[in-house]
Amino acid sequence: MRICYVASDVAVPHYRGSSTHVYEVARNLSKLGHEVHVIARRVSSAQPKEEELDGLMIHRYQRGIFFSSRRSSFLDTQAKGSYRNKTPMLVWKSYEIYLKTIFPVYIALQVVRLIRKRSIDLVFERETSFGAGAIASMLTGRPFVLEVIGNRVTNLQVKHSAKIIAYSHSMFEGRAEASRVETVTGAVDTEKFRPDLEAGAEVRQNYSLGNGPVVGYVGTFQEWHGIAELIEAAELVLRRRSDVKFLMVGPYYMETQRKIAAAGLGRSFVFTGPVAYEQVPRFMNASNVLVAPYNSGKIASTEQVREHGLGSPLKVYEYMAVGKPAITTDVKPISDPVQDGVTGVLVKPGDAVALGEAILRLLEDKDEADRIGAAGRASVVANYSWAFIAKQFGEIFESVLVSSASGRKRTELSSEKVLRH
Repeated sequence: MRICYVASDVAVPHYRGSSTHVYEVARNLSKLGHEVHVIARRVSSAQPKEEELDGLMIHRYQRGIFFSSRRSSFLDTQAKGSYRNKTPMLVWKSYEIYLKTIFPVYIALQVVRLIRKRSIDLVFERETSFGAGAIASMLTGRPFVLEVIGNRVTNLQVKHSAKIIAYSHSMFEGRAEASRVETVTGAVDTEKFRPDLEAGAEVRQNYSLGNGPVVGYVGTFQEWHGIAELIEAAELVLRRRSDVKFLMVGPYYMETQRKIAAAGLGRSFVFTGPVAYEQVPRFMNASNVLVAPYNSGKIASTEQVREHGLGSPLKVYEYMAVGKPAITTDVKPISDPVQDGVTGVLVKPGDAVALGEAILRLLEDKDEADRIGAAGRASVVANYSWAFIAKQFGEIFESVLVSSASGRKRTELSSEKVLRH
């Protein structure tokens, strides 16, 4: 099967979760024998426009059609959206309109060219491409499958899709298109993300973490990641255990670092800045406990979150895969891979006290922490590998192709019948 995966808003490869998701889905579909072409975002002139990587083809397009896109949050590793904050509101709103109207049409035309050149069988679009894949499908007659990760889906994408792949049952519950929804889970590379005591020890030495307890966070420091709650929980933890260190891994950390300093906690926090994706497991292994205190109530588009839910909890799978006890919030589908007290720990979103108490409990009860970490690792190995998820995707695509072929055949037979009469 020849598949075009339209993810024009995502840089591939990159250390962000969205990039990891697109790359791993495409790579594992390729490993199953499919020919996969990824439409990705070109964020630097140093990136090749086309590249073969791990068995898949990546086709990159800059956001500026007639000009070079010199600024990108994929390259800005200091303060997320800093260039956006300096842009006049009218200019930024005009740019957003462009990204949702003119740019998808431009990408759609590039996809049409690729479809005709490579005889693509099926178009698969990540929702953040704002209908580029749907338009290309309409122009070429190729079957279209939509992937809904978060809350920016458009009516065009939903209405034109033969199938919708979603990551939560609640995303389309009670809606007319629910019959076309196929629910899948997130996944993790369980070979890359695995227990590694030696690597963890090296990170501890390199960042002067010592031999005391370490609480780890990996992410992009967005407000809805529960950063405020984590800071408040840290104050509670440090009042009882002054020897605890907090290892904060990822880009866009500067605002959080300022808040930590203002709270007088700077000596207990270590910020690494952006880390290459293949190095992330080493930092996770340096921690005793890993936290992901998501709080969906702090997402600006809360109404859309209520309608479609949050996306796949990639970070939680990775935490569990390295065999460390993971603490996250009881919000679907973030909590789906976690059995509270067995394979991880769940706390109420926004509850900093509960988060702090959970951290302390796991730090002070090593047997419980080891048991939960081992059970979490066993769970993701058995149920959440990328190979398993890619197989599910392939089966969905095959069913769409079969259904599409049957539909064309019925149409042809009906036309012949009309002509005979």
